Amino acid sequence: MPMRILIVIDETPFYHPNFVNDLIKNLKSKDFEVFGGNVVQIEKKNSIEKYLISNFYRMHFNEILILSLKKIFFSILNIIFPKGLNNKFFSVKAAFKKNKVNFFNIKKNINKEKYLKKIIDINPDLIISSNSLIFGTDILKIPKHGCLNRHTALLPSYGGIWPVLQAISHNESKTGVSIHQMNNKIDDGAIYAQSEIDISYNKNMSTIYKAAFSISSQLIINAIDNLLNKKKELISSGNKSYFSFPTKKEWLNFRKNGGRFV
Repeated sequence: MPMRILIVIDETPFYHPNFVNDLIKNLKSKDFEVFGGNVVQIEKKNSIEKYLISNFYRMHFNEILILSLKKIFFSILNIIFPKGLNNKFFSVKAAFKKNKVNFFNIKKNINKEKYLKKIIDINPDLIISSNSLIFGTDILKIPKHGCLNRHTALLPSYGGIWPVLQAISHNESKTGVSIHQMNNKIDDGAIYAQSEIDISYNKNMSTIYKAAFSISSQLIINAIDNLLNKKKELISSGNKSYFSFPTKKEWLNFRKNGGRFV
């Protein structure tokens, strides 16, 4: 019987659609059975988009304009090409449909009874997470092999929200992607794969996140292999740290160090 994997991922147009398409193809190439959970709504207090709207004055005009136009453009393309165009996707839903993955939508709280029941019915051997939700104990204990989370940082440093912005704010020369096993703490647990990204000459968050997601699919495959073989990654990164939404000082340091969104 093939290993059953549930991917739980935020519905965003920028990086997730093509990432999830690559991930599905890689998982299916290993004969895994893939299911999807599409996070279509996030609590306002946890939403980066809502935070940006309320803190628009911290952004440059060209950043607001470009990001707004990109979102509108991707939304239009998603309507015109609901199953993608030339293997490019403009929504997570489109990537799931194109790859014939059964999926369900999730709003705000994945720990609700109705979502818990769906996950139990799928009976996944492993859950892969790349989203803004917090998994409760009831979900964490469902999969035989637990839950793996994808995070854009070199854990155990820079757990939490906007790790790339925080890395730039703290004048780091590198960031990266970590795939770790989830537990009851945020961005905690054993790390099963990790890869560095040089940001010493590049402080463009859009470029950095694009690079991060381009390596994430294969990194997850590596993490699954390591998990099944009980081989944890040897981590040599910095001290453990966690950040919430950036403070005024962190914003100022982000700009001082050359940070920009696009």
